[in-house]
Amino acid sequence: MANALADTISLVYKAPMVLPPLPYTSKDNSIITNNFDYLTAYVINRYIKNIKPSEILDMKADNLTKILKYSSYTDIEEIYEALLSTPADTRPGKNFSSLAAHMNLTSLIGWLIFGEAKDIPYYRLAAILHDVGKIIKPEAHLDGASLFFNEVIQKVKEEGVKGNIIDYLGVVKDRVEKHHSLDFKPDHIAAENERFPNEKIEEVFSKNEECSPFSEMLNQKSTADSINIENKWIKELGEEEYRKRYSKCSALAYDHIMQNKGEKKIENNKVNGYIYYINFPGVQSFIEYFSNLKDISTASFMVDFIVSTLPFVHFDNLLQKTRLPLEALLAVSGGHSILVGRSDVEPEKFIDDLKNDSLLRDLDIELPITYKPFFVNENLASYDVISDLMRESQFNSLKFKGSKILSLGLHRICDNCKERPAVDKVGEEYLCSRCKTIKDFANKRGFSARVKPKYIICNKEVDIGYNGIDPMVFISGGNSDDDPRYVSIIKFDANDASMYFANTLTWSEYVDKSFYTDYWIKKSLRETAKEYYNKNQEMVKRLIAGIQFLGGDEGLLISPALISINFMIDMIKKVYRNTGVTFKVGIVTVKPDHPVQFAVSTAEKIMDEAKIEKDEVNIDRNSIGILVSPSFVSPSAIRSFQRFGDFTILSYKNTISEVEDILNDVKVDISGKDENFKDFVREMESIVQFLYMHKNINETIIYLIRERVRHKEYSQLIDKILKSYKIDEKKINILDIYFILKSIDSGFSKVRE
Repeated sequence: MANALADTISLVYKAPMVLPPLPYTSKDNSIITNNFDYLTAYVINRYIKNIKPSEILDMKADNLTKILKYSSYTDIEEIYEALLSTPADTRPGKNFSSLAAHMNLTSLIGWLIFGEAKDIPYYRLAAILHDVGKIIKPEAHLDGASLFFNEVIQKVKEEGVKGNIIDYLGVVKDRVEKHHSLDFKPDHIAAENERFPNEKIEEVFSKNEECSPFSEMLNQKSTADSINIENKWIKELGEEEYRKRYSKCSALAYDHIMQNKGEKKIENNKVNGYIYYINFPGVQSFIEYFSNLKDISTASFMVDFIVSTLPFVHFDNLLQKTRLPLEALLAVSGGHSILVGRSDVEPEKFIDDLKNDSLLRDLDIELPITYKPFFVNENLASYDVISDLMRESQFNSLKFKGSKILSLGLHRICDNCKERPAVDKVGEEYLCSRCKTIKDFANKRGFSARVKPKYIICNKEVDIGYNGIDPMVFISGGNSDDDPRYVSIIKFDANDASMYFANTLTWSEYVDKSFYTDYWIKKSLRETAKEYYNKNQEMVKRLIAGIQFLGGDEGLLISPALISINFMIDMIKKVYRNTGVTFKVGIVTVKPDHPVQFAVSTAEKIMDEAKIEKDEVNIDRNSIGILVSPSFVSPSAIRSFQRFGDFTILSYKNTISEVEDILNDVKVDISGKDENFKDFVREMESIVQFLYMHKNINETIIYLIRERVRHKEYSQLIDKILKSYKIDEKKINILDIYFILKSIDSGFSKVRE
C-alpha cells in the first residue's frame, strides 16, 4: 500500500512524462492512447498482480482513467508547476535546480541505499515529500511540512478512506520532520553532490559589489535567517533592483562554477547503482520504413515504448525484493532514455533479458545499451558521464550484427516493405516479421487508439468523430474522399538542444531541463487546442487525431492545412514565453494521398533549413519553413524550389513574428470559408505566375510596384516582398510568402455546399 502511494505521488514529479497531451476518457476503460499511459498503467497495476513484459500491450486503462481524470489532471499541473518554480535552495550559486528535481533525486538515492529494506516505502515517501514545506512556508519549511501532513491526514479521515493510509502518513510525517538529522542520508547526499561549496561561490561574489547581499545570505545557518537577510535587502534596494541583482549574480555564479568545476573522480569499489543509456538506432529510418499513416503512427509509438516502458518493466521484473520507482527513469526524449537501476541486478543480465524480448525480435531491433556506475560509495557520478555513455552507444551501434536481409537464394520478399523475407501470410499479403508486427498493432495502437477515446477540451467531452475514411483524408479536414483538402506534416525541434544540455552542472538540473521543455510543449499544445476549439472545433479534432509524437524538445504532428501554420505559431510562442527555448519548424503541405514517409522526411529537412543561427542580429530565432506541393516531394527536391536562376526565391527561414505579420495583413479566418483571404492568394498566384512566365527578377520587381499602386488592399503584403529583396545577396522571399498563404488556402474545402 505504501509503495503504491509513493508511486502515485511520484506521478506528480513526472507530470511532463505521465500526462498525455490531452486528457481523455474511455467508455469501456480499455483504450490506452500513448506509450507513457502504458507505463503509468503498469506502475499502478503491478501491486495488484505481477505483469510480464509480454503482457504490457494488452493492458487496459481502467485504473489509469480514474487517477488521471480531468479534475486530477489539472491538480497535477498546478502542483507540478509549484514544485518546478520553487528552487531547492533560493540562494544564488545554489539555486540551479527545482524542488521537484531535488526531491526526485533524494527519493532515488534513498531507494539505491535502502531498496531492499522493509521500510523503503516510507523512505521513498519521506524523500519525495521532505521539502514540501518550502512551498507552504519557505522561512520555516519543517513547520510547513507538518502543516501539510496534518491537513492531508484530516482530509483522509473526513473522506473515510479505508486501509492503513493514516498510519502510513503518520510514519512519513515523523520522518519528514526529522529529515535534517544525520539519519536521513538521502537528503544530505543529494545536497552534498548537487550544491557547490560557499568558497567557490564567494570567489565570484567578492569581485562584484552588487553581489554583496548574496554573500551575506550564503553564510546563514538557516533558511529563516537567509530570508530575513533577503527581506532586509529588498527593503533597502527596492524589489525591482533586488530581483535584477539576483538574476545577474545567479548567472555569474553559474558561469564561474561551470568554468571551474574540475573533474570528479570516485573509486568504483562499492557500486550501489548504475545508469543506463538506452538508444533506439535509426529512429527516423525506422519510422520512414512504413508507407501509410496507421503504420507510421504505430512505429512512432513503438520507438517511445521500446526505449522507456519496455526497459522499465524488464528491470522491474528482475528485481527480487523491491520495485523500480518512477524516479529511476531520469529522462525520455527523441528515441533514447536514461534509467537508473540498483546494482543487485547485474547490468549484463538486464541487457540480455531486454535483448531477448519477443517484441524486439519480431521487429528485428537491437538496442545499443551502455552503462556506467552512478552511485558509488554514497557519491553520485558526475553529470559528464552522460557524454561518455552517448559516445559509447554511438560506437557500439557500429558493431551491430545487422538486420535480417535476404540471402542470394530464392525467397519470397515482403509485399509491404519489398526488402525483408516474408514469413507469414496475412489476408492476401505475404509479410516479414517487422511489417506483420506493426500491422497487427496498428489496428489497436497509434492512430486507431487516438480516435477512439473522448477528449476533454474546454470542460467538454469531445468525440473525434472518425468515420472510417482514409486517415489522411480525415486529418486533412475532409469528410469523404471527394473533399480534396490538403494536409500538413509538421516537424519541430528546439534549437541547439545538445548545447543546452551540455551546459549542465548537476543531475537535478538535468532532470529539470529534460522535463521542463517537455512539459511546456505538451501544456502549450493543450492550451492552443482549447483556444482553437472555439474557432474551429472540427479542425482541432482532426489535429488531435494526427498527433504522432510529442516528447523532450521535439514533435511530429499531422494537421489540417487550414490551421497548421496559425496553430504552430501560437503554440511555439507559448513554449518560448515559458521556457526561453527557441524552435525551428518545418511544414510540408501535400495531398492526403502523398506517401507519408517521404512527407515526414521532407518536413524534417525543411525544419533543418529553417534554423536561424545565433548571432547578434538574429534575436528572434523561432522560425518556420513552409513548402506546398501538389505533386511528389522528397528531401532531395526541396532545394529545387529555392532557386530561380542565380536568385534565391525561397529561404525557408521565416521568423515566427514575420509569418504572424503576414497573417495579420491578410486577416485569415480559419473558422471556415474566407473569400477575402482567397483574394490575397489569387494576388500572390499572379505574382508567382508573372515571375515564371517572364523569367526575369527585375521585371517582377516592376510588376510588384505596379500591383502595389493598383491594389491598395494588397500594399502591405507586397511591401513585405519588396523589403525582402536583397540585391547583394540575390534573394527575394516570393515563394516563402506565397507558400504561407497557399498552405492555408489548400485547407479550405473545395466542395460547394
